[in-house]
Amino acid sequence: MLADEQKHIRELALRRILKCRANDATLNTVRVFKVPKLNFDAINYYDMIDWHATEITEPPLTKDITTEALEQMIMDIPNNIEFLKLPCHTQAVERMIKLVTEASLSVCGEKARDGFIRTKLASQNDIPKFETKKHFII
Repeated sequence: MLADEQKHIRELALRRILKCRANDATLNTVRVFKVPKLNFDAINYYDMIDWHATEITEPPLTKDITTEALEQMIMDIPNNIEFLKLPCHTQAVERMIKLVTEASLSVCGEKARDGFIRTKLASQNDIPKFETKKHFII
C-alpha cells in the first residue's frame, strides 16, 4: 500500500503503520502468523482483508523509519517512498533451490530428500576444488 500510485492509499498505509506502533501488545513478543480470511469479492486489493478483525503488525521495511518521519509523511504525502533495496534471492539461495529440485526429482519422501541433500553437500565438501591448471597432477 505504501507503493500505491494513489495518495490516499499511501496515507492510509502510513496511518495503519502508526497505529501498529501505538499498539504495545505486539512490541516485544513473538507473534503467531495466521493467514487472514480473504474477501475475494473485493474490488480493490486493500479491501481483501478485514482490517478490524485482523491483528496488523508493522512491516519490517518500515522499522527503521522514525515515528516523526512517518507523521511528517502523513502531513506531506510523498509521491514516492524509497525503501531499502534488498535482493529477493541470493546466489546461495538459488543454489539450494537447484539442489532441492534435483533431490525432489531423484528420490521420493521427505527423509530420502533430506538424506540426498546432506550426502550431496558432504560430497561437495570432501572433493577438492581445482582452481587453476597447476593444481592438477599429471
